[in-house]
Amino acid sequence: MVLLALLSTVVSQAGPTLELSTLEDAAALPALVWEHAPDLQAARARVAAAGAEVQRALLLPNPGLDVSVNTLPVGPLNPPELRDPLLNVPNLAVGLSVLVELGKRGPRQDAAREAARAVSLDALEQLRQRTLTLLELLVDVAAAEVRVATLTALASDAERLVSLQRARLEKGDASALDADRARIEQQSTLTALGEARESLAEGLRACSELIGLPCRPFGDPARASDWLGRRLDLAQADPTKRPDLASLDAVAARARAEALLARRRALPDPTVRVGYVHDRFVVSGNQQNSLFVGVAMPLPVFDHGQADAAAAAAAATAAERARQKLLDSAATQHARLEAQRRSLESRLAQLRDETLPLARSVIDRLEAAVTRGAAPLPELLIARRTYSELVLTTNDLDRAFARLQVGEARVTGAGLPLPGALP
Repeated sequence: MVLLALLSTVVSQAGPTLELSTLEDAAALPALVWEHAPDLQAARARVAAAGAEVQRALLLPNPGLDVSVNTLPVGPLNPPELRDPLLNVPNLAVGLSVLVELGKRGPRQDAAREAARAVSLDALEQLRQRTLTLLELLVDVAAAEVRVATLTALASDAERLVSLQRARLEKGDASALDADRARIEQQSTLTALGEARESLAEGLRACSELIGLPCRPFGDPARASDWLGRRLDLAQADPTKRPDLASLDAVAARARAEALLARRRALPDPTVRVGYVHDRFVVSGNQQNSLFVGVAMPLPVFDHGQADAAAAAAAATAAERARQKLLDSAATQHARLEAQRRSLESRLAQLRDETLPLARSVIDRLEAAVTRGAAPLPELLIARRTYSELVLTTNDLDRAFARLQVGEARVTGAGLPLPGALP
């Protein structure tokens, strides 16, 4: 723990850190993840790019400008005596052309808006999943801190028991077997303590990797235990409001808009051209200044969008089917997770309401008896070990319960408040 604290202090001097000891509740996690998580930076760029596509779809097509010099004389002149033919024969034409879309701007804009909505919802789902993963990691860190503190106290008791049994062996009051069993229990406890410390370090490393900030531990077993015992609000569960399912709705809507856009390619878009001509060949009777108006349009005889319309319709159907399958899967997983959570909740209630108070009562009575000399100290140490093991069991069940809640939040869309819109 001292090494972890020193490392955390050094890292904190290099930049901002995630101080778990100052984290009030899980409501602050989504904004923190969105701001700092490295793998969400690409999602932020995609959201911005999708917004730019919407702006582009709202713009009118750019007009075209063309300038040409025509009727450049080549060969014999007509009339032959014409002076300065390059000045008196060619004409200068300036034209402006504009594409007029028929029935296509609305579907194109709808498709762009739905595409942007899908990208934003995908980013929101990515944020939700990363936040829930971070919450799982914080649960693991809290459980590891409680376990380290409990095993540290247990290791201290184990050391006292080894010293006591060694002293009793020297006096002939205990057998070598009792002393060896005490040493084995001590080594077992120290091994478990080392594993718990490694688990804590691994949890902090994974937290730092996900959030993009150094994570510092809770620093207090009571604070860690309090975090571990917090419960998510699963009352407002509604899988249909999950961002990934809403994104599939947007994907289907975009595909339908693209299908409509493809079908309307059967309407040819005219290109209107207006221009001015200045003719220098007036000697031949040409009009010196004139205007021209023209219209050009494609003829959608062979390709009138039928292939793109079919592909877009298939994409819409696939998105709707995927959404329904995810909903069905969510209902099945929710029922299973809810049953597991209720069973675990019952076991936790029995441990907290009956088993732990009884074990604590036994320790209190043995402490009083040891003080009076009516009970040997090894019995008290063994009772305290039993109580610590029950605390560790409760800690493991709390961790499993919290992770089950996170699993339910993943399936149902409940749990953490997420921002309703992304930048």
